[in-house]
Amino acid sequence: MAQLEFLYTQAQLQDIAATIIQKALAAGASSAQVELSESISTDVEILSQEIDNFETSHENQLLISVFKGHRKGNIGISAIKQDNLDNVILQALDIAKYTEEDNANGLLEAEYIVKELHSDLALYNPYTLDNHELIRQAKELELLALEQDPRIKASDGSSISLTRYNFVTANSNGLLNGYQTSRYSKYVSLIGENSAGMQTDYWHTSSRAYPELMPNQELAAKAAQRVLRRLNKGECTSGKPAVIFESSIAKSIIGSLMGALSGGSLYRRLSFLNDSLGIKIMPEWLTINENPFIVKGMASCYFDNEGSQVRQRDIIANGAVNGYLLSSYSARKMNLTSTGNAGGNHNIVVSHNFVGDLTKLAQHMKNGIIIIDTIGHGLNMVSGDYSVGASGLVVIDSEISHFVDNLTIAGNMRDIYQNIAAISNDYENSSVCCGSMLVNAGIIQVSSK
Repeated sequence: MAQLEFLYTQAQLQDIAATIIQKALAAGASSAQVELSESISTDVEILSQEIDNFETSHENQLLISVFKGHRKGNIGISAIKQDNLDNVILQALDIAKYTEEDNANGLLEAEYIVKELHSDLALYNPYTLDNHELIRQAKELELLALEQDPRIKASDGSSISLTRYNFVTANSNGLLNGYQTSRYSKYVSLIGENSAGMQTDYWHTSSRAYPELMPNQELAAKAAQRVLRRLNKGECTSGKPAVIFESSIAKSIIGSLMGALSGGSLYRRLSFLNDSLGIKIMPEWLTINENPFIVKGMASCYFDNEGSQVRQRDIIANGAVNGYLLSSYSARKMNLTSTGNAGGNHNIVVSHNFVGDLTKLAQHMKNGIIIIDTIGHGLNMVSGDYSVGASGLVVIDSEISHFVDNLTIAGNMRDIYQNIAAISNDYENSSVCCGSMLVNAGIIQVSSK
């Protein structure tokens, strides 16, 4: 099958977007913003060397926000149809009539709108792969993973996903811009078994450029290694040991921090980090940088969802809160200015003070537990209390001894952040780049069910 192409060029989308803004203002809106987008995705899923699912989708969408003073009306339709624009705009205006007036409503102020795009970030890397080759590679990935070790008894599936995205956004304050992006991924999940029982684990890889994905052999070996380490099962005593969060889990710990520093939580006074600007909440050696301009970065961008200029900055500088993550709306609620974070953060890079893989960090810890998996979303954003189900690897005398599951780990995020002893450099390309994280003993309660 031939590869699907975008229905619209950037120029065509910009023409349609400009027309919608003009029509909205003519129909009575005091201001308006629109986003036009289309995406093309192909996904194949393989199970036991058979095609479990194979689909290609081509979707396009129109999202418009109109304002009548400080009243706002939103409407979205799953098609870009120029013959229906007047009706869509009138519906949005009708919604605005019935919404409550909110003085924080409104477009991003004109002075913050991006004027000149950053140099090429290489976010769009189209790659041609016919269906037969796509299926062959997905089957190969599963087969290679199954061949890694006799204790790997079955596959829980492999998959490859190819996605391209094309969008333009415009508003009545002078914004009219857009660009194209690509995103590719591979995934494989395995089932291992020995006399102690069965265990499952997986690994994945993602990139803006298909040739830069982890090769099948390497991905298969990584997934198998993660399953095999679970087969040496043992026990864990309850207590408050030193804890390492493996890189994949450490990213979620940092993600909770970003959530607590986001405007939506802060202006509602629902964050355990309210009023924290300038306050030291982490060790002095630790810095967290937001960098929208990483070439081929998974969360790189030229502007945020409102068209705001984005910039590289330290959110945490020498352990202290140096900035929040604000859209124009949340900024107005807090009497501050937008930080260019409508839609979220853009490539979070956490500094490290330790060089080495998980084994070396375990040697540095000497005794404790490595958390490799968590279950649930047990964070109270108001208090910072944290409690989730978990599984991990017990470390005794600097050696990884055995696997344990059915654990509960609990603590408070403020205490956890203050007691980060080390972060390694063992992270992979991601929207949150954070290596494995060692937290001092006495902070996190580990209980065996």
